Amino acid sequence: MPMRLLSLELTQFRSYTSLQLDLSQGDVHLFVGENGAGKTNVIEAVSILSLTRSCLSAEEADIVQWGAEYYRVRGSARDDAEQDRTLEVVSQQTPRLQKACFLNDVRLSVEKVLGTLPTVVFLPQDLHLFSGAPAERRRFLDRLLCQVSPEYLRSLSQYQKVLKQRNSLLKRIAEGVASVADLSLWDQQLVEHAIPITLARLELIGTLQLTLPEEIRALGESWEDVHIVYDRKGLARDAETLTTEYLEQLQENRKRDCILCSTSIGPHREDWHIAVEGRPLPSFASRGQQRASLLALLLLQVSYLELRCGEKPVILLDDVFSELDESHQYALLDSLSGYQVLITTTHMPEYKGDVRVWEVEKGNVHISTSAGCLPARTRA
Repeated sequence: MPMRLLSLELTQFRSYTSLQLDLSQGDVHLFVGENGAGKTNVIEAVSILSLTRSCLSAEEADIVQWGAEYYRVRGSARDDAEQDRTLEVVSQQTPRLQKACFLNDVRLSVEKVLGTLPTVVFLPQDLHLFSGAPAERRRFLDRLLCQVSPEYLRSLSQYQKVLKQRNSLLKRIAEGVASVADLSLWDQQLVEHAIPITLARLELIGTLQLTLPEEIRALGESWEDVHIVYDRKGLARDAETLTTEYLEQLQENRKRDCILCSTSIGPHREDWHIAVEGRPLPSFASRGQQRASLLALLLLQVSYLELRCGEKPVILLDDVFSELDESHQYALLDSLSGYQVLITTTHMPEYKGDVRVWEVEKGNVHISTSAGCLPARTRA
C-alpha cells in the first residue's frame, strides 16, 4: 500500500477560507475546473505539508488569504506499515512572520518534518526544465534531496547564510570599507558547507543515471547514449579534492567577485543537463522528445524517493494533461498505478481505474456525480 494522504484541511489559504477534503478513498483524485478556480491551491497545500514550503516558490504573504493574519494546512496520512500521522503547518503574518511545523501535534523543526510525507510534484513550468533557468534545475535536485537527507537541508541552509555574508563583504570591499583579506574566513566556511551539497548532488545524479536510458526507451525514444551531466568547474568527486578545488577557484575569482559584488563559484552557480550522444537535449530534441525525457525524470524521482524513504510517495500533478499528448498521458498514468495521485485538470482525461472526481468552482470543491472512469485506450 502506498503512502496515502487521508484528509486535507485548509484555513485562510489562498482562495479557501475553510476547506476539508476526505482523500481516503481511491488512488487517483482528479480536481477538475476552469483556470483560476482554485485547483492548484490544493496541490500547493499538499506540497507545503510535505516540503514545509510552497512548490510554486511563492512568498508566505501571498499564500495567506487577503486580510487574514495566518494560514493553516493540516492533513492526516497513512504509511505502508498502516501507521497514521498528522502533519500541520501554520504560517503567521502578524505581528511578525513566523512558521510552525507539527507532527502528531508536536512542534518540530523543519528538518524533522521533511520526509514524513514524501511527494513528487510535476508543474506546468517543469516542461521548460531543460531549457529554462539553471535555478529551476538546482531546485529540482534540492527538492528531492531535502526530503531524504536532513543533513543536506542543514548544509543548504548554512551555505545560503554564509553566501549572503560573503556577498555583503564583497559589497563593503567595493565600497572601500573592508579588506580583500577578510574573504579568507568566509571562503573556508562557504566551502565547508558546499562540500556535502555537491557530493549529495553528484550521488543523486549517479543514481538517476542508472535507469534513465531504460525509462526514456520505455516512453518510446530509441536513444542509446543518454547521460545526466552535472555542470561545474572542476572534476573533483571526493571531499578532500573538492575542498582544494573550491578554495583555489574562489581565490582565482576574487577580483571578479569584488567587481560584481557576487560570488561566482559554488553549488549556487552549478547546473546539470541531459546529453544524448554527447549533445545537450534542448539543442536538437523535439518538444515531444523533451517531454518524454521529463516524464522519465518524474518516474525516476518516484523510484528514488521510494528507495530512500521506504515509502511510495504521493504524486502531485498540476495541469500537466494540457501539455501532454494522449500517448504520454497514458504512459504517465499507467506508470503511476499503485500510487496515490492528485491531479488538477481543466478536462477529463481518458482513464480507467480507481478514480474520484472533484469539481472545483470559485473556491468550492465537491465530489462530482459524473462517472470518474472513461473508456481506456484500445491497445494493439
